[in-house]
Amino acid sequence: MVTYEWRTTLYRPKDEAPKLSTTPIADSNFRSVYGYPPPAAEHITAQGNVRGLYDFAVQSSTLFIDVDEDDHLDEIEKIVAGLGVGYSVWRSGNRGLHFHIDMKSYTSKHLPYSQKKFIESLGLADKVDLTLYRHHSIFRVPGAVHQETGKVKTLIREVAGPVLEIQIVEEPIPEYTTLETGDSVSVARFRRNLLQKRGVGQRHNHLYILFQSGIKAGHDADTVLEWMYWWNSHQSKSHTEDMIYKKWKGFIRGKNQRTKVYKSSEDVCF
Repeated sequence: MVTYEWRTTLYRPKDEAPKLSTTPIADSNFRSVYGYPPPAAEHITAQGNVRGLYDFAVQSSTLFIDVDEDDHLDEIEKIVAGLGVGYSVWRSGNRGLHFHIDMKSYTSKHLPYSQKKFIESLGLADKVDLTLYRHHSIFRVPGAVHQETGKVKTLIREVAGPVLEIQIVEEPIPEYTTLETGDSVSVARFRRNLLQKRGVGQRHNHLYILFQSGIKAGHDADTVLEWMYWWNSHQSKSHTEDMIYKKWKGFIRGKNQRTKVYKSSEDVCF
């Protein structure tokens, strides 16, 4: 039996355990991209969070594509249609678009990485959100109400066809693992950074510092995202969850650098 995590919002409070179910939970706007077979589900339930899932097999029979803006719709759909498989196109409720591609069911610890590599092989790496292909990423479900616009995720069109088959590619050591020293000094520094209050104009730099220091403290990138949500929620006039998520994606991609040089987390002692 495969279960999924269901959420009402992008942000799940740090003290709230993941809600797992085989069927939708009432009022949920998001669902985990991948299903969790019993070993993965038992791991999540035992520790009350989704850390450490990289060593567990996950399942999916859909390849999701998240397009932040609709500028590339025609180009992307031409590539998807060229695969000769079944798919649907959805309006996300904001400016973005979602593709749901029917795929052969796979269960593998390497599935998220394999989907990412397949997307890259199509030449779409710079046009879609590659951070979606992680073991415990989440995705807006059909009918979800967007928290900023109040609009619903709706179907634009559906194309019938056979299911997609991809190659399962073994994932190398995750990108951030080599940075996870987790020494006591780094942990203390990250905790101090979490306690800082910042004005609206000062938050981008601090979010970058949180990201860097969180990695050095021993957290994986997904856990750091949860802490970034937590920190933001404790600021006066918090930013939206979507904004925090987009900044995190920028840090992951390495495309959110400014012309000036950021101080490294070792240089920041609050």
